[in-house]
Amino acid sequence: MFDVFTTRGSFPVMPAAKSATETAVRSYLLYLEDPAALRDESAIAQHSKAVANATDPIDKLKALAALASASTIDEAPLRAGFVTHAKAWAEAQSVPPGAFRELKVPDDVLRAAGFTVPASGGRRGRAASVVRQRAKAVPVEEIKAYVVAQKGTFLLADVINGVGGSQATVRKALDELIDAGKVQKLGPVPDYKGRGRAPLQYKRT
Repeated sequence: MFDVFTTRGSFPVMPAAKSATETAVRSYLLYLEDPAALRDESAIAQHSKAVANATDPIDKLKALAALASASTIDEAPLRAGFVTHAKAWAEAQSVPPGAFRELKVPDDVLRAAGFTVPASGGRRGRAASVVRQRAKAVPVEEIKAYVVAQKGTFLLADVINGVGGSQATVRKALDELIDAGKVQKLGPVPDYKGRGRAPLQYKRT
């Protein structure tokens, strides 16, 4: 298909950009599908580099804060935009509430937006919980930048609590740093008294 242009004098006039209403609906749906799709990867890369290059502790703290801010996708404003605009947009486009449910929009969000949806059991709540968990995904490079800024010994759990990410992603980041000679695996925590096997200790080289 071809874009339709009108003319004003001798100059073509471009079609109108997507409305703010449609943008608000699209942004929330993208967030539900994959929060990482809304991240500015170039900004994250710049902040990660700033963390790695910072020598002053205050500068490093500021760089880490900027990195965390750039890496976090806040659901609240996206949800608020959807709640404000979705009903009017759906009515204009003849989109039923069931279509939004198929795209994993939680029932409570649809109700807040003014849609009438049937009472639901736990299924929708679990779907919303999965979405929130996916929003915490952290890229390997961000984890590596956090780790190289650490002092003293640390555990895998310390990294997860500090920067986020799954155990598998954090292990991958640590393995890559070990291979690069930037982190050393010290072995199990000595005299460990907790349940199960002693966790492994690491330190920056």
